[in-house]
Amino acid sequence: MIVEQPERIDMEILRDIAADMRGELDRVQEQMAELSREHKRARVLKQIFGVDPLTRDRFNLLHANIDQFPGKMAELQEEERLLTRWLDRCRDLLELKAA
Repeated sequence: MIVEQPERIDMEILRDIAADMRGELDRVQEQMAELSREHKRARVLKQIFGVDPLTRDRFNLLHANIDQFPGKMAELQEEERLLTRWLDRCRDLLELKAA
């Protein structure tokens, strides 16, 4: 049975990739925070608008920030989960090579 040896990993490139992923994770987390702020704001606006007729702009604002919130947040949370897992793998590879 032939066993392939894993390709050697350039540690400098791995560190660079990990830094890029950390930056991407920061961006995703910032988007999640902004999305949450906009969602809370839209919920308050919905109470303010009450039963008064909505203009198309107000309807679109509420729809985008209330109705679509769960799906948008789920996408960002999945991206956050993947980036976190990949960063953990990068850390493990760096620790393995350092040992």
